[in-house]
Amino acid sequence: MPEKIDIFEALLYAVGDEGLESERVESLLAITHDEVEQLAADFTSSVFQLRRYGGKWFLELRSDYTPYLVSLVDQQTERKLTQASMETLAIIAYNQPVTRSDVETLRGVNSDGPVRTLIERGLVAVKTEESRSQQLYTTDYFLQVFGLTSIEELPEDSETDTKEEMDLFFKSLTTKGE
Repeated sequence: MPEKIDIFEALLYAVGDEGLESERVESLLAITHDEVEQLAADFTSSVFQLRRYGGKWFLELRSDYTPYLVSLVDQQTERKLTQASMETLAIIAYNQPVTRSDVETLRGVNSDGPVRTLIERGLVAVKTEESRSQQLYTTDYFLQVFGLTSIEELPEDSETDTKEEMDLFFKSLTTKGE
């Protein structure tokens, strides 16, 4: 019978960029949350690493291989977000859950295009609340793209230089994540 760490790796390989909820790993391997964390900590591979973004686990290539992959998958210019999309994403990330009309109020312009782009890219999800209003949230994929393990890792909102800090944060991450 394969070792649990090997099963964990195989499961993550099978689900690909969908990731696997931590609770699902616990259930499939019949282990506790702490045991999942320990398996991830003990995982060794010269090529892959296990990473958690939000509540999901992913199998990723180690960063040592990035230079080789960049030339293979050089689609950066097609994948960059527009300034409008970045502003919209920042508003959603810092104010979630938020409605489309809230985003438009904060931006001062129609934001249907940027919101649609963010949803299509999987960075934002829509959930319909009991009040029938559609709420916008960032996704686990957002965390993965921007190298965050939780939304709390976003820069703090402070009175001084908030806009500059947020702009620098998102610009630095788009160059490596998109």
